[in-house]
Amino acid sequence: MTKLATLATILLTAASTTAFSTSRPGVINQNALQSSTTSLNLFGSKPKDPDAEGGAPAQPGMMDQLAMFKKAQELAQKKNQLDKELAEEKIVGTAADGKIEISIQYIPPQLPVNPTPGYEATDVSIDEEYLAEVSAADLSEALVEAIRNGEKTATQKVGEKYKSLEEDMKKIMGGE
Repeated sequence: MTKLATLATILLTAASTTAFSTSRPGVINQNALQSSTTSLNLFGSKPKDPDAEGGAPAQPGMMDQLAMFKKAQELAQKKNQLDKELAEEKIVGTAADGKIEISIQYIPPQLPVNPTPGYEATDVSIDEEYLAEVSAADLSEALVEAIRNGEKTATQKVGEKYKSLEEDMKKIMGGE
């Protein structure tokens, strides 16, 4: 009886250790026959499923993602350069037939805290003759009009400058 118990123990031990052992020549490991369902596809696109109708869309591999990351960095540098140019540019808003001029400075967005750009009035020029004859209410109204005109002009200039950035983004995203 002890021989039978010893033999059963040896067989069970041998069977359970195959799960932790390396493959041996001549021994077929059932776990090795199963195909892995995970795949990294680091250096190319994920292969299309031949069984799917029309094929599944290819997914970017690591090299594609690195190239896209590099292009995104280039776009960020270009955006920073555009923001710097816009901040240095003189933008003027006028009112009262040009008798009031307000210089507006573009303030680039401070991401992620403040994602929208800002505008700041940096200089006000009022014709002296106009100032002497205008009422306080009309002057106040004309100043607001000049500020709004300057912000509108600044927004248009920002839009014009960002058109090139938008075109570059479309190329990257495959829109063109």
